[in-house]
Amino acid sequence: MKRLIQAAALTLTIASFSSTVYGYSQIKSKNFPYIVGADQFPKTRARVVRDSLRLKIPSYSRALSRLTITVPNGLTVRNDITISDQSNQKLNAKITVKDKTITIAFPGQIAPGTELKIDLNRVLISGISNGWLFPVSVRLLGLNADIPIGVFRLQLVF
Repeated sequence: MKRLIQAAALTLTIASFSSTVYGYSQIKSKNFPYIVGADQFPKTRARVVRDSLRLKIPSYSRALSRLTITVPNGLTVRNDITISDQSNQKLNAKITVKDKTITIAFPGQIAPGTELKIDLNRVLISGISNGWLFPVSVRLLGLNADIPIGVFRLQLVF
């Protein structure tokens, strides 16, 4: 019986160290923006959370002019979004939250070689799911269409 309890405790300990957030890109290239990762705080089932996304614009990419994130059903995002670069310097952008779409338009261009951190500071969880998928698209300088670059997934821990 003692070994069974120890095995169960070890299994639960190992399971608690598993990653709860996944971010992946559909396109992995040295000359195209891609999702580096995502995070959620708190990582438990809270009603209001902060979701964060990290996006890399590689050195050989075109400059970034706009970013679009689609919010899944069951979540509501407020217009409390902060954007910073790899040196934690806040960037100015025109942020629009309409229905389930967040559009971030940069007044200037985001230069290649930059890593962005986008914090969705007040995300209200009203639905029931243990994982949320956020499709991400970008518009690069000189292009007139949004290009899907991947999905980031936030998974809740119970």
